[in-house]
Amino acid sequence: MDEQSIDRRISFHDGIQVMEVDFSDITFDNAEQVNSFYDRIEQRMAQSGRDEWFFLVNYRNCRLTPPSWVPFANRGKKLNLAHSLGSVRFEADEATRRSIEERSKRENFDANLVKSREDALARIASMKR
Repeated sequence: MDEQSIDRRISFHDGIQVMEVDFSDITFDNAEQVNSFYDRIEQRMAQSGRDEWFFLVNYRNCRLTPPSWVPFANRGKKLNLAHSLGSVRFEADEATRRSIEERSKRENFDANLVKSREDALARIASMKR
């Protein structure tokens, strides 16, 4: 995926301090694809001038092949630890939901999985209180 395609999937909502990432309908086949996407997220965050954001993440029809799963999980965790005020994930399919929930139990973090973007924004609003 080229830089412009990735950029269309990264949005900053300054008024509510939310960075939205749209992984919908993407299949990550390898670490190179994962790293390119996450590198671009980090570049865009640096350009934003703000170091911390609430993360709003769309997982609708996102697919991770076995070679991409570990790099994807590790880069997501690293990004969250460095820059997230809280993350909310939405529209994950059942397999993705289970994987995130299992990992959250092992690594002791809140999976924050909800069904819709509207629910995700409401959850972020409640996190701010």
